[in-house]
Amino acid sequence: MPVEPVIPDSLRAHQPLVEQALHASLNLPKDPTLPLYRMMRYQLGWVDSAGEERNADTYRLLGALCLEASASLGGDPEQCAPSAAAIELLGESAAVHEDMQTAAQLRAGQDAVWWVWGPAQAINAGDGLYALARLSILDAPGGDAGTRLPATLAELDTAALEYYQGQFHDLQLQERVDVTEQQYMRMARGKYGALIGGALALGAVAAGADGATTLAFREAGVMMGVASLIATEERLFWGEGEETGRALNKSKLYPVVAALQHGTLAQKRALGGYYFKRVMEPGDLAGIRDVLEEAGARERTRTAKDEAMRGSIVALEQTALTVLQLDSWGEIVSALTGEAWA
Repeated sequence: MPVEPVIPDSLRAHQPLVEQALHASLNLPKDPTLPLYRMMRYQLGWVDSAGEERNADTYRLLGALCLEASASLGGDPEQCAPSAAAIELLGESAAVHEDMQTAAQLRAGQDAVWWVWGPAQAINAGDGLYALARLSILDAPGGDAGTRLPATLAELDTAALEYYQGQFHDLQLQERVDVTEQQYMRMARGKYGALIGGALALGAVAAGADGATTLAFREAGVMMGVASLIATEERLFWGEGEETGRALNKSKLYPVVAALQHGTLAQKRALGGYYFKRVMEPGDLAGIRDVLEEAGARERTRTAKDEAMRGSIVALEQTALTVLQLDSWGEIVSALTGEAWA
């Protein structure tokens, strides 16, 4: 995820069940000793590249959000656990593929799967993780989960498809400077909102919610992802100690998009001078920041972030959640963005 959140207790409490469900999912293959599954366990942070167990302090945000959504609607955590594992596995599958697409050598403090085993085997691992995501749902035990199976798989596959659409747009926009806020939001809702939206929607389905409630939870999750992304991009330019990699790989960050759309011709040309360079350098960030501030991008960025944060709660207000529950979700949104919730 784009922000390392301060984890609320409500989400941290779900971690043991998510981890248990993930281990159950990795026990599904007929030949679990195949090295392919060691690659998957490595991606999940359970073993090192040699297969030796490691004690990684891994936080399962997507699974926890799935369980929290279900709990908000009176769902049974055990019934929801396979869905929580599924959305986590989808997230890891997407991460394996993205690391190859962006040539990222590190993921969560260790070498990326493709960097250790090569791109070809990493594709196998990424695709295998998504297959396990679906199997974790199909093999869910007992209860009335079977009647919800089509809806559950539909939400999982919708999240996957929308994520990859967003990833497509993100890569496409890297080569352009004529990017609008509308195009940015389309990318952000997919690449950064779809998985969180899927997590909340899967939780709602597991709790037996109707279609309108499930849709509202999905939209809330999408807007949480958008808000988290914009908050991260704001800190890239105006925060302290943030990772600058994404700012230098020509990704179109919201402050830059806002300046390109609303700035003067001179400001647009100045930004184009940086983004048309063959290779951007860390020293370029100070110059870009100056142009952004002149163009009023900082204020526009904060406004867009606040609107996305509020939008997530507005979506949840369309459901039967209580005021106290809405406040609890407000705290979660705050954690994801690093902002105080009012």
